Amino acid sequence: MRENNTFSLRSRLLFVIIIPLLIIVSIGTVALYFDSQKKSQEIFDNLLHTISQVILRDAVLRDGDLLTEQLLETLTDSLNDQIFYQVRDETNTLFVGYSNPPELPTKTDIKPYQPIYYDSIYRDQDVRVIFSREFISTKDIPGWVNIYVWQTRLGQKELLLELASDAFVTMLIMLLSTGLCVWFGVQFGLQPLLELQAAIRKRSADDISEIKRSVPTEVSSLLKSMNSLFSQLRQAFTEKDDFIANAAHQLRNPIAGIQSQAEAAERSKNLESMRSRVKDVAEAAKKTSRLTQQLLSMEHISQRSIKSEFKRLNLVKLTQEVLTKFALRADKQNVYLSLDCKDSKLFIQGSETFLSEAIDNLIDNALLYGCPNGGLIQVSLKADNNLAELEIKDDGNGIKPSLLPNVFDRFFHDSEAKSQGSGLGLSIAKTIIELHEGNLTLNSNKKGTSLTIGLPLIKKSS
Repeated sequence: MRENNTFSLRSRLLFVIIIPLLIIVSIGTVALYFDSQKKSQEIFDNLLHTISQVILRDAVLRDGDLLTEQLLETLTDSLNDQIFYQVRDETNTLFVGYSNPPELPTKTDIKPYQPIYYDSIYRDQDVRVIFSREFISTKDIPGWVNIYVWQTRLGQKELLLELASDAFVTMLIMLLSTGLCVWFGVQFGLQPLLELQAAIRKRSADDISEIKRSVPTEVSSLLKSMNSLFSQLRQAFTEKDDFIANAAHQLRNPIAGIQSQAEAAERSKNLESMRSRVKDVAEAAKKTSRLTQQLLSMEHISQRSIKSEFKRLNLVKLTQEVLTKFALRADKQNVYLSLDCKDSKLFIQGSETFLSEAIDNLIDNALLYGCPNGGLIQVSLKADNNLAELEIKDDGNGIKPSLLPNVFDRFFHDSEAKSQGSGLGLSIAKTIIELHEGNLTLNSNKKGTSLTIGLPLIKKSS
């Protein structure tokens, strides 16, 4: 047996909520990281610019001497990074600082008082560099100077990592908190379904009564559909039980008759009497066989499975074949059985087996009740618009008006009639015709009874 790998409703809800939440948190974390990187870069650049101005002023005031160790240590300790600097005068002569500063990027547009920031490598370390062109008016440096200040980036990276870690931890806490809220929310929301499931599981296989529980609006349609299904099942089981009871009752009498007639034949004292009894047994067995066949047909069509047998049929040919079967019986009963059809082909979509049985039952019914002692049965077949109409008409005494509303009921027959059938023929025929999307109508008066079948014709374009 194939296993059901479908996710539970709880898993689906969590999946469609948590997964998008994870994506949003991931995107938010990445965006926050780059935003933190940008802001921290701006902070360090501004700080680097301030340091460059401090270095420039200090170097000028000290007449080109190096910065004091105390100032450098203060700057380094406050930034957690080493500071390097260089100041050159207008003739590009080193005024103060370190040699070999990181070179400016090529094609750099240098403008006075506008600092230029760029990344570079100095002594195998990543550094951030600021270059600016300033005007200094002193006796030692009259004119423009170029100042380079560069700083290692270890402290900046540590700060960025710390900011990113804090952001990630915050996002993670928010995600876990939201996940827990969603989990408990889903649990609470699904509680009515779980209670409904528990209530259904407690039921036995025979209990298909209506479920009466208070459920949320979203589940009410599901509960209504289940109750509707239970109602249909109860009706189907009731009909099946009634059918079995009626079938048992109908079979009991013929079988009892066969048994009694067989016993009488066994006790016969002469050959002629025994032959008569055996003839009665054969006739009773024939009726019982017919009843059994009709019971099986009724059970089959009650399952509504005959549409799988549908195919393209010529109703004219099918009707001719059925009438041929009744020719000998009609002749024995002194009944004139005729067919009036101007068309040679009327195509319909249906089951050959069951349509044959429906027509068979109607002809049998006409011979059994309409013309039991001779008469006329006229069968006519024609096309009327999009329907094929098959009429079976006898010239009997008709059906009593009081019986007409019930003639299509199962096991119904006239208790005063001399001939007794199973009471299933008309019911089976009507059910078969309706399963073919057709209709069966009956008209009866003292001049006879007519049954008319209407079946959809196959369009020529089909």
